[in-house]
Amino acid sequence: MKPQFWKLSQGAEFFSHEEVLSSLTDGLVYVHKDTRPPGGSNHSPGEDFVNAPTGNYFYLTHGNHGVFCLGQFSGPANIFSRRGAGWLDRPFRIIRMSNQSEKFEGAQKWWTPNFNSTFMRVPEEEVKLFEELLLKPFFDLSLIDFKVQVSIG
Repeated sequence: MKPQFWKLSQGAEFFSHEEVLSSLTDGLVYVHKDTRPPGGSNHSPGEDFVNAPTGNYFYLTHGNHGVFCLGQFSGPANIFSRRGAGWLDRPFRIIRMSNQSEKFEGAQKWWTPNFNSTFMRVPEEEVKLFEELLLKPFFDLSLIDFKVQVSIG
């Protein structure tokens, strides 16, 4: 099974820096069920969050105020979240904490920290770019660490 990678942003308009750090401590990440998809997308971030298979990977960002960790979903989404009505939470385990605290300055994609999106899958055809932009610089990891081989060309 090829791993899938996601961006998960707990945006600054809904989460303080301290609340994002609490997510790490509690081992829970959050998405609101009514979050709108970015323009042109027909995927609801809330639905995707619920349907992403356990075992999928994500990186947690706080808008573009910092990339915090690379995590792996360890269980299903919970619709009775401690954040209250409409919020979904999901348990995860930390794979690796980010080794950088700067804003992301790279190419803008729906799945990069500098794009205003909440929960977006990295398309399979862009997983090599994901490795170059995020896995290597922020986590010192390569696709080979996930047993993924990408053919070039």
